Amino acid sequence: MEIIEEPLKESGISIDLQERYGRWKKNTKLLYDYLNTNTSKWPSLTCQFFPDLDTTTDTHRILLSSFTSSQLPEDEAIYISTISTSKHLNWASLNNFDIDTMEFKPDNSTKFPSKHLTTDITIKFPNGDCNSATFLPQNPDLIAGASSDGSIYIFNRTKHGSRKLRQVQDSQLLYEARFNSRGNLVDDISEPNEVLSIDWNKQKEGELLSSYSNGDIKIWDMKTYTMKNADISNTVLSFNFDAMGTNCVSWMPSHESLFAAAGESNIMSILDTRKKDLEINKINMKHHSQGINSCRFNIFNSMLLASADGNGRVNIWDIRQLDQEPVSTFEHGSSISAIEWNPNLETILATAGQEDGLVKIWDTSNSEPIFVHGGHMLGVNDVAWNAHDPWLMCSVANDNTTHIWKPARSIVDDA
Repeated sequence: MEIIEEPLKESGISIDLQERYGRWKKNTKLLYDYLNTNTSKWPSLTCQFFPDLDTTTDTHRILLSSFTSSQLPEDEAIYISTISTSKHLNWASLNNFDIDTMEFKPDNSTKFPSKHLTTDITIKFPNGDCNSATFLPQNPDLIAGASSDGSIYIFNRTKHGSRKLRQVQDSQLLYEARFNSRGNLVDDISEPNEVLSIDWNKQKEGELLSSYSNGDIKIWDMKTYTMKNADISNTVLSFNFDAMGTNCVSWMPSHESLFAAAGESNIMSILDTRKKDLEINKINMKHHSQGINSCRFNIFNSMLLASADGNGRVNIWDIRQLDQEPVSTFEHGSSISAIEWNPNLETILATAGQEDGLVKIWDTSNSEPIFVHGGHMLGVNDVAWNAHDPWLMCSVANDNTTHIWKPARSIVDDA
Protein backbone atom coordinates (compact mmCIF):
# COMPACT_ATOMS: atom_id res chain seq x y z
CA MET A 1 0.00 0.00 0.00
CA GLU A 2 1.42 3.38 -1.01
CA ILE A 3 -0.04 6.72 0.05
CA ILE A 4 1.44 9.91 -1.35
CA GLU A 5 0.01 13.20 -0.19
CA GLU A 6 0.86 16.86 -0.39
CA PRO A 7 0.19 19.10 2.61
CA LEU A 8 -3.07 21.01 2.62
CA LYS A 9 -2.65 24.69 1.86
CA GLU A 10 -4.49 27.44 3.72
CA SER A 11 -7.84 28.32 2.21
CA GLY A 12 -11.29 29.63 2.97
CA ILE A 13 -12.71 26.13 3.35
CA SER A 14 -15.19 25.71 6.20
CA ILE A 15 -14.22 24.13 9.51
CA ASP A 16 -16.73 21.29 8.96
CA LEU A 17 -15.11 20.33 5.67
CA GLN A 18 -11.64 20.56 7.15
CA GLU A 19 -12.71 18.28 10.00
CA ARG A 20 -14.21 15.84 7.47
CA TYR A 21 -10.92 15.91 5.61
CA GLY A 22 -9.05 15.20 8.84
CA ARG A 23 -11.22 12.14 9.56
CA TRP A 24 -10.77 10.93 5.99
CA LYS A 25 -7.00 11.39 6.13
CA LYS A 26 -6.73 9.34 9.34
CA ASN A 27 -8.40 6.39 7.63
CA THR A 28 -6.67 6.47 4.24
CA LYS A 29 -4.50 3.43 4.97
CA LEU A 30 -7.62 1.36 5.50
CA LEU A 31 -9.59 2.85 2.61
CA TYR A 32 -7.12 2.71 -0.29
CA ASP A 33 -4.71 0.37 -2.03
CA TYR A 34 -3.23 3.46 -3.70
CA LEU A 35 -3.68 7.18 -3.12
CA ASN A 36 -1.81 10.09 -4.68
CA THR A 37 -2.93 13.68 -4.07
CA ASN A 38 -1.59 16.69 -5.95
CA THR A 39 -2.27 20.41 -5.67
CA SER A 40 -1.88 22.85 -8.57
CA LYS A 41 -2.19 26.60 -9.05
CA TRP A 42 -5.61 26.31 -10.75
CA PRO A 43 -8.37 23.71 -10.75
CA SER A 44 -8.95 21.42 -13.70
CA LEU A 45 -12.45 20.99 -15.11
CA THR A 46 -11.51 17.83 -16.95
CA CYS A 47 -9.55 14.59 -16.55
CA GLN A 48 -9.08 11.55 -18.76
CA PHE A 49 -6.64 8.65 -18.72
CA PHE A 50 -4.95 8.03 -22.05
CA PRO A 51 -5.34 4.45 -23.36
CA ASP A 52 -1.61 3.64 -23.28
CA LEU A 53 0.44 2.27 -20.39
CA ASP A 54 4.21 2.06 -20.01
CA THR A 55 4.41 -1.37 -18.36
CA THR A 56 8.13 -1.09 -17.59
CA THR A 57 7.47 1.69 -15.08
CA ASP A 58 3.67 1.37 -14.73
CA THR A 59 3.35 4.94 -15.99
CA HIS A 60 -0.07 6.31 -16.95
CA ARG A 61 -0.74 9.49 -18.91
CA ILE A 62 -3.60 11.80 -17.87
CA LEU A 63 -5.22 14.68 -19.76
CA LEU A 64 -5.87 17.70 -17.50
CA SER A 65 -6.49 21.44 -17.84
CA SER A 66 -6.20 24.67 -15.89
CA PHE A 67 -9.29 26.80 -15.31
CA THR A 68 -8.64 30.41 -14.30
CA SER A 69 -12.18 31.72 -14.86
CA SER A 70 -10.60 34.38 -17.10
CA GLN A 71 -8.60 35.78 -14.18
CA LEU A 72 -5.26 34.94 -15.76
CA PRO A 73 -5.72 33.98 -19.45
CA GLU A 74 -2.01 33.26 -19.93
CA ASP A 75 -2.34 30.39 -17.44
CA GLU A 76 -5.17 28.70 -19.36
CA ALA A 77 -3.74 25.44 -20.68
CA ILE A 78 -4.22 21.77 -21.38
CA TYR A 79 -1.74 19.42 -19.75
CA ILE A 80 -0.59 15.90 -20.37
CA SER A 81 0.71 14.58 -17.08
CA THR A 82 2.24 11.26 -16.07
CA ILE A 83 2.05 9.17 -12.92
CA SER A 84 3.44 5.79 -11.90
CA THR A 85 1.39 3.74 -9.44
CA SER A 86 4.48 1.55 -8.89
CA LYS A 87 2.75 -1.74 -9.65
CA HIS A 88 5.89 -2.83 -11.53
CA LEU A 89 7.86 -2.98 -8.27
CA ASN A 90 7.90 -6.49 -6.86
CA TRP A 91 7.87 -6.23 -3.09
CA ALA A 92 5.99 -9.43 -2.26
CA SER A 93 9.02 -11.53 -1.37
CA LEU A 94 10.05 -12.94 1.99
CA ASN A 95 13.40 -11.24 1.40
CA ASN A 96 11.60 -7.89 1.48
CA PHE A 97 9.59 -8.50 4.66
CA ASP A 98 10.46 -6.33 7.66
CA ILE A 99 9.59 -8.32 10.77
CA ASP A 100 9.69 -5.21 13.01
CA THR A 101 7.09 -3.24 11.05
CA MET A 102 5.32 -6.35 9.67
CA GLU A 103 5.42 -4.80 6.20
CA PHE A 104 6.99 -5.57 2.85
CA LYS A 105 9.78 -3.11 2.04
CA PRO A 106 11.61 -2.58 -1.26
CA ASP A 107 15.25 -3.46 -1.74
CA ASN A 108 17.70 -0.63 -1.12
CA SER A 109 18.71 -0.84 -4.77
CA THR A 110 15.15 -0.23 -5.99
CA LYS A 111 14.85 2.80 -8.27
CA PHE A 112 11.59 4.59 -7.65
CA PRO A 113 9.68 6.67 -10.19
CA SER A 114 8.51 10.18 -9.29
CA LYS A 115 6.06 10.11 -6.39
CA HIS A 116 3.91 12.89 -7.75
CA LEU A 117 2.03 13.78 -10.89
CA THR A 118 4.48 15.17 -13.43
CA THR A 119 3.52 17.57 -16.21
CA ASP A 120 5.03 16.23 -19.42
CA ILE A 121 3.43 18.54 -22.01
CA THR A 122 1.80 21.95 -21.66
CA ILE A 123 -0.45 23.23 -24.46
CA LYS A 124 -1.38 26.89 -24.07
CA PHE A 125 -5.11 27.42 -24.54
CA PRO A 126 -5.68 30.04 -27.30
CA ASN A 127 -8.71 31.90 -25.96
CA GLY A 128 -11.36 31.68 -23.27
CA ASP A 129 -11.57 29.12 -20.47
CA CYS A 130 -11.11 25.41 -21.16
CA ASN A 131 -14.40 23.83 -20.07
CA SER A 132 -13.57 20.32 -21.25
CA ALA A 133 -10.95 18.36 -23.16
CA THR A 134 -10.87 14.91 -24.73
CA PHE A 135 -8.60 13.00 -27.08
CA LEU A 136 -9.63 11.36 -30.37
CA PRO A 137 -10.13 7.62 -29.60
CA GLN A 138 -8.69 6.51 -32.93
CA ASN A 139 -5.67 8.83 -32.55
CA PRO A 140 -5.02 10.08 -28.99
CA ASP A 141 -2.44 12.58 -30.27
CA LEU A 142 -5.35 14.77 -31.41
CA ILE A 143 -7.01 16.59 -28.52
CA ALA A 144 -10.17 18.70 -28.59
CA GLY A 145 -10.65 21.53 -26.10
CA ALA A 146 -14.06 23.17 -25.49
CA SER A 147 -13.80 26.91 -24.89
CA SER A 148 -15.98 29.46 -23.15
CA ASP A 149 -15.52 31.65 -26.27
CA GLY A 150 -17.74 29.26 -28.28
CA SER A 151 -14.86 27.61 -30.13
CA ILE A 152 -13.53 24.08 -30.09
CA TYR A 153 -9.77 23.99 -30.51
CA ILE A 154 -8.01 20.93 -31.92
CA PHE A 155 -4.41 20.32 -30.86
CA ASN A 156 -1.80 17.92 -32.16
CA ARG A 157 0.20 16.69 -29.19
CA THR A 158 3.24 15.84 -31.30
CA LYS A 159 3.68 19.52 -32.22
CA HIS A 160 3.88 20.72 -28.65
CA GLY A 161 7.07 19.05 -27.45
CA SER A 162 7.70 17.94 -23.89
CA ARG A 163 8.62 19.72 -20.68
CA LYS A 164 12.25 18.81 -21.39
CA LEU A 165 12.15 20.61 -24.73
CA ARG A 166 9.95 23.70 -24.77
CA GLN A 167 6.56 25.27 -24.24
CA VAL A 168 4.83 26.67 -27.27
CA GLN A 169 4.88 30.46 -27.37
CA ASP A 170 4.17 31.21 -31.04
CA SER A 171 0.43 31.83 -31.40
CA GLN A 172 0.55 30.39 -34.91
CA LEU A 173 1.36 27.01 -33.38
CA LEU A 174 -1.25 27.00 -30.65
CA TYR A 175 -3.88 24.92 -32.40
CA GLU A 176 -4.28 22.67 -35.40
CA ALA A 177 -7.89 23.58 -36.17
CA ARG A 178 -10.77 25.56 -34.71
CA PHE A 179 -14.47 24.78 -34.97
CA ASN A 180 -16.69 27.83 -34.61
CA SER A 181 -19.84 28.55 -36.61
CA ARG A 182 -19.25 32.32 -36.22
CA GLY A 183 -16.24 32.04 -38.51
CA ASN A 184 -13.59 34.55 -37.49
CA LEU A 185 -13.37 34.87 -33.74
CA VAL A 186 -15.12 37.94 -32.40
CA ASP A 187 -15.48 38.30 -28.68
CA ASP A 188 -19.11 39.08 -27.95
CA ILE A 189 -19.68 39.34 -24.22
CA SER A 190 -23.33 40.30 -24.76
CA GLU A 191 -24.08 36.92 -26.35
CA PRO A 192 -21.92 34.32 -24.64
CA ASN A 193 -22.33 30.83 -26.05
CA GLU A 194 -19.92 28.54 -24.26
CA VAL A 195 -19.12 25.03 -25.41
CA LEU A 196 -20.26 22.89 -22.48
CA SER A 197 -19.52 19.35 -23.62
CA ILE A 198 -17.76 17.52 -26.44
CA ASP A 199 -17.59 13.86 -27.45
CA TRP A 200 -15.76 12.13 -30.30
CA ASN A 201 -17.65 9.53 -32.35
CA LYS A 202 -16.25 6.11 -31.41
CA GLN A 203 -17.26 4.57 -34.76
CA LYS A 204 -16.71 7.39 -37.26
CA GLU A 205 -13.22 8.85 -36.90
CA GLY A 206 -12.96 12.63 -36.72
CA GLU A 207 -16.63 13.39 -36.06
CA LEU A 208 -17.10 15.56 -32.98
CA LEU A 209 -20.35 16.16 -31.12
CA SER A 210 -20.73 19.36 -29.09
CA SER A 211 -23.30 21.17 -26.94
CA TYR A 212 -23.62 24.85 -26.04
CA SER A 213 -24.93 27.12 -23.31
CA ASN A 214 -27.60 28.55 -25.65
CA GLY A 215 -28.97 25.03 -26.16
CA ASP A 216 -27.41 24.30 -29.55
CA ILE A 217 -26.03 20.93 -30.58
CA LYS A 218 -23.47 20.82 -33.38
CA ILE A 219 -21.56 18.05 -35.11
CA TRP A 220 -18.20 18.82 -36.69
CA ASP A 221 -16.00 16.79 -39.03
CA MET A 222 -12.19 16.87 -38.86
CA LYS A 223 -12.11 15.71 -42.49
CA THR A 224 -13.05 19.26 -43.53
CA TYR A 225 -9.74 20.48 -42.09
CA THR A 226 -6.92 21.51 -44.41
CA MET A 227 -3.72 23.41 -43.65
CA LYS A 228 -5.17 26.33 -45.60
CA ASN A 229 -8.49 26.06 -43.76
CA ALA A 230 -7.77 25.75 -40.05
CA ASP A 231 -10.85 27.76 -39.02
CA ILE A 232 -13.91 25.64 -39.77
CA SER A 233 -17.39 27.14 -39.60
CA ASN A 234 -19.41 24.55 -41.56
CA THR A 235 -21.13 21.91 -39.45
CA VAL A 236 -22.36 18.43 -40.32
CA LEU A 237 -25.45 19.11 -38.21
CA SER A 238 -26.69 22.05 -36.14
CA PHE A 239 -29.94 22.55 -34.22
CA ASN A 240 -31.27 23.87 -30.90
CA PHE A 241 -32.16 21.22 -28.35
CA ASP A 242 -32.88 23.07 -25.10
CA ALA A 243 -33.29 26.83 -25.00
CA MET A 244 -32.09 26.88 -21.38
CA GLY A 245 -28.84 25.16 -22.29
CA THR A 246 -27.69 21.72 -23.44
CA ASN A 247 -25.37 20.51 -20.71
CA CYS A 248 -24.20 17.18 -22.08
CA VAL A 249 -24.04 15.13 -25.27
CA SER A 250 -22.75 11.58 -25.59
CA TRP A 251 -22.34 9.24 -28.57
CA MET A 252 -23.53 5.66 -28.24
CA PRO A 253 -20.23 3.72 -28.16
CA SER A 254 -21.41 1.00 -30.55
CA HIS A 255 -23.22 3.18 -33.13
CA GLU A 256 -22.06 5.94 -35.47
CA SER A 257 -25.41 7.76 -35.74
CA LEU A 258 -27.07 7.59 -32.30
CA PHE A 259 -26.37 9.93 -29.41
CA ALA A 260 -27.94 11.18 -26.19
CA ALA A 261 -28.48 14.82 -25.26
CA ALA A 262 -29.44 16.27 -21.88
CA GLY A 263 -30.44 19.81 -20.96
CA GLU A 264 -31.08 22.34 -18.25
CA SER A 265 -34.87 21.96 -18.72
CA ASN A 266 -34.65 18.36 -17.40
CA ILE A 267 -35.09 16.92 -20.87
CA MET A 268 -33.07 14.06 -22.32
CA SER A 269 -33.47 12.43 -25.72
CA ILE A 270 -31.96 9.79 -27.95
CA LEU A 271 -31.28 11.28 -31.37
CA ASP A 272 -30.41 9.74 -34.73
CA THR A 273 -28.43 11.76 -37.27
CA ARG A 274 -30.02 9.70 -40.10
CA LYS A 275 -33.53 10.86 -39.23
CA LYS A 276 -34.89 14.14 -40.53
CA ASP A 277 -36.58 14.99 -37.24
CA LEU A 278 -33.63 13.46 -35.29
CA GLU A 279 -35.46 12.47 -32.09
CA ILE A 280 -36.19 8.78 -31.46
CA ASN A 281 -37.39 8.92 -27.88
CA LYS A 282 -37.24 11.16 -24.79
CA ILE A 283 -37.79 10.98 -21.05
CA ASN A 284 -40.59 12.47 -19.02
CA MET A 285 -39.29 15.68 -17.42
CA LYS A 286 -40.68 14.65 -14.02
CA HIS A 287 -37.81 12.20 -13.49
CA HIS A 288 -35.19 14.93 -13.06
CA SER A 289 -34.93 18.37 -11.45
CA GLN A 290 -32.52 21.33 -11.45
CA GLY A 291 -31.12 20.39 -14.83
CA ILE A 292 -29.50 17.21 -16.17
CA ASN A 293 -25.75 17.73 -15.99
CA SER A 294 -24.42 14.46 -17.36
CA CYS A 295 -25.47 11.41 -19.38
CA ARG A 296 -23.41 8.34 -20.31
CA PHE A 297 -24.04 5.10 -22.19
CA ASN A 298 -22.96 1.87 -20.57
CA ILE A 299 -19.84 0.63 -22.37
CA PHE A 300 -20.86 -3.05 -22.23
CA ASN A 301 -24.57 -2.58 -22.99
CA SER A 302 -25.42 0.45 -25.15
CA MET A 303 -29.11 0.01 -24.37
CA LEU A 304 -28.40 1.27 -20.85
CA LEU A 305 -28.02 5.02 -20.31
CA ALA A 306 -27.28 6.81 -17.04
CA SER A 307 -28.28 10.42 -16.33
CA ALA A 308 -27.55 12.67 -13.35
CA ASP A 309 -28.98 16.03 -12.31
CA GLY A 310 -28.45 19.13 -10.21
CA ASN A 311 -30.48 17.65 -7.37
CA GLY A 312 -28.25 14.59 -7.01
CA ARG A 313 -30.52 12.04 -8.64
CA VAL A 314 -29.14 9.32 -10.90
CA ASN A 315 -31.44 7.42 -13.24
CA ILE A 316 -30.56 4.30 -15.21
CA TRP A 317 -32.58 3.93 -18.41
CA ASP A 318 -33.36 1.29 -21.00
CA ILE A 319 -33.27 3.52 -24.09
CA ARG A 320 -35.82 1.26 -25.82
CA GLN A 321 -38.29 2.38 -23.13
CA LEU A 322 -37.00 5.88 -22.49
CA ASP A 323 -40.49 7.36 -22.25
CA GLN A 324 -41.34 5.00 -19.38
CA GLU A 325 -40.00 4.67 -15.83
CA PRO A 326 -36.23 4.38 -15.32
CA VAL A 327 -34.81 0.92 -14.66
CA SER A 328 -33.42 2.17 -11.34
CA THR A 329 -32.92 5.39 -9.40
CA PHE A 330 -30.54 6.38 -6.62
CA GLU A 331 -29.46 9.59 -4.88
CA HIS A 332 -25.91 10.94 -4.59
CA GLY A 333 -27.02 13.44 -1.96
CA SER A 334 -26.22 16.72 -3.73
CA SER A 335 -25.72 18.13 -7.22
CA ILE A 336 -23.75 15.88 -9.58
CA SER A 337 -21.27 17.33 -12.07
CA ALA A 338 -20.19 14.15 -13.88
CA ILE A 339 -20.79 10.41 -14.10
CA GLU A 340 -18.66 7.68 -15.65
CA TRP A 341 -19.18 3.95 -16.21
CA ASN A 342 -16.29 1.65 -15.35
CA PRO A 343 -14.73 0.35 -18.61
CA ASN A 344 -13.82 -2.97 -16.95
CA LEU A 345 -16.78 -3.70 -14.67
CA GLU A 346 -20.13 -3.33 -16.39
CA THR A 347 -22.37 -2.49 -13.41
CA ILE A 348 -20.02 -0.02 -11.71
CA LEU A 349 -20.73 3.72 -12.03
CA ALA A 350 -18.97 6.73 -10.44
CA THR A 351 -20.71 10.00 -9.54
CA ALA A 352 -18.91 13.30 -8.86
CA GLY A 353 -20.39 15.67 -6.29
CA GLN A 354 -20.52 19.25 -7.56
CA GLU A 355 -21.19 20.64 -4.09
CA ASP A 356 -20.23 18.02 -1.49
CA GLY A 357 -16.82 17.21 -2.98
CA LEU A 358 -17.47 13.47 -2.80
CA VAL A 359 -16.90 10.81 -5.43
CA LYS A 360 -19.20 7.84 -4.95
CA ILE A 361 -18.85 4.46 -6.61
CA TRP A 362 -22.09 2.55 -7.15
CA ASP A 363 -23.04 -0.98 -8.08
CA THR A 364 -26.01 -0.25 -10.33
CA SER A 365 -27.18 -3.88 -10.11
CA ASN A 366 -28.49 -3.09 -6.63
CA SER A 367 -28.25 0.77 -6.60
CA GLU A 368 -25.96 0.66 -3.59
CA PRO A 369 -22.85 2.78 -2.99
CA ILE A 370 -19.78 0.59 -2.46
CA PHE A 371 -17.17 3.31 -1.85
CA VAL A 372 -16.97 7.05 -1.08
CA HIS A 373 -13.85 9.08 -1.83
CA GLY A 374 -13.83 12.02 0.58
CA GLY A 375 -10.42 13.57 -0.07
CA HIS A 376 -11.62 16.68 -1.94
CA MET A 377 -12.88 19.66 0.04
CA LEU A 378 -14.62 21.53 -2.75
CA GLY A 379 -16.82 20.42 -5.64
CA VAL A 380 -15.54 17.65 -7.92
CA ASN A 381 -15.48 18.70 -11.58
CA ASP A 382 -14.71 15.43 -13.33
CA VAL A 383 -13.81 11.78 -12.80
CA ALA A 384 -12.11 9.20 -15.00
CA TRP A 385 -11.57 5.45 -14.85
CA ASN A 386 -8.37 3.76 -15.97
CA ALA A 387 -8.69 1.13 -18.71
CA HIS A 388 -5.80 -1.01 -17.43
CA ASP A 389 -6.54 -1.16 -13.71
CA PRO A 390 -10.22 -1.89 -12.94
CA TRP A 391 -10.43 0.24 -9.79
CA LEU A 392 -7.93 3.02 -10.52
CA MET A 393 -9.53 6.47 -10.78
CA CYS A 394 -8.64 10.12 -11.27
CA SER A 395 -10.72 12.97 -9.86
CA VAL A 396 -10.26 16.75 -10.08
CA ALA A 397 -11.89 19.39 -7.91
CA ASN A 398 -12.29 23.10 -7.28
CA ASP A 399 -9.84 22.95 -4.36
CA ASN A 400 -7.14 22.77 -7.09
CA THR A 401 -6.46 19.10 -6.37
CA THR A 402 -5.94 16.12 -8.66
CA HIS A 403 -6.30 12.75 -6.98
CA ILE A 404 -5.29 9.39 -8.41
CA TRP A 405 -6.64 6.63 -6.22
CA LYS A 406 -7.75 3.03 -5.92
CA PRO A 407 -10.19 1.75 -3.28
CA ALA A 408 -9.00 -1.11 -1.09
CA ARG A 409 -9.97 -4.41 -2.68
CA SER A 410 -11.06 -5.63 0.74
CA ILE A 411 -13.83 -2.98 0.61
CA VAL A 412 -15.02 -3.20 -2.99
CA ASP A 413 -14.78 -7.01 -3.15
CA ASP A 414 -16.97 -7.35 -0.07
CA ALA A 415 -19.58 -4.90 -1.33
